[in-house]
Amino acid sequence: MILVTGATGHVGAELVKRLAAGGVQVRAMTRRPLAGRFPAGVEVVEGDCEEAGSLRAAFEGVDKAFLMTAQPTGSKNLHTVAQIDAAKAAGVSYVVKLSVARGGEESHPRVAAWHREDEGAVTGSGLDHTVLRPGRFMSNTLGWKHMLARGNTVRVAFARKATSPIAPEDIAGVAAVALTTDGLKNRSLELSGPEALTPEQELGIVARIVGRRLELTETSVEETIEGIARSGMDRGLAAAMVEHVLLGDYGAEISPVVEQVLKRKATTFREWAEKHFKEEA
Repeated sequence: MILVTGATGHVGAELVKRLAAGGVQVRAMTRRPLAGRFPAGVEVVEGDCEEAGSLRAAFEGVDKAFLMTAQPTGSKNLHTVAQIDAAKAAGVSYVVKLSVARGGEESHPRVAAWHREDEGAVTGSGLDHTVLRPGRFMSNTLGWKHMLARGNTVRVAFARKATSPIAPEDIAGVAAVALTTDGLKNRSLELSGPEALTPEQELGIVARIVGRRLELTETSVEETIEGIARSGMDRGLAAAMVEHVLLGDYGAEISPVVEQVLKRKATTFREWAEKHFKEEA
């Protein structure tokens, strides 16, 4: 039995589908069991990292687990620690952890320290493990859809900062390989898409797909900080992180790992956007 936490998220939902299609026995954990649509045969359970009892029940009888959390960076009482405690109590033998690029080490020192502790809960657990470290998700651009429904202008932070965005489907693909084979155990894998793009360039690609003249405006530093703080991060930490991003020159590195693991080219942003923005035309 493989447990997938965060099973209604962009990566988790795709991972559940891939595992189920491969005939693997899957248990999907989510805080909102009725909010997801899962393949036939998938066991769906309610689980919350703030509730130890629900975690214990979710991990019971599980052999392997995919761990992720949407916990805001800088939060106390790490959800990953709670997940690992439940996994060890249940006798889980192997976990795949969804982390962030470079383990956060290129970010602001406070952010880096938090991610170091988060990953350490897994790497220091004594369990066999694989840590996945993707960069910016292509699915971050899905937030543009509600703006496109109202007009042709998209507001975005760091509009001209290049990164190598990755398709969540590719992350799920690597996770599925890790969970169903032995070749990736006890490794930390940097994951990226196949090209470096700015949000401005991505919007140009979306514009051609939907056949509309789209305009981009960049949010101010203060608006960016406020937006991050609204997601749950401490405002002081959000401000420090934004300043660090603006001063830095990182995130555009291209990793060959997706291609090596999946035996195919990593998904390009154009390929991904064709699938997810076509209906906006």
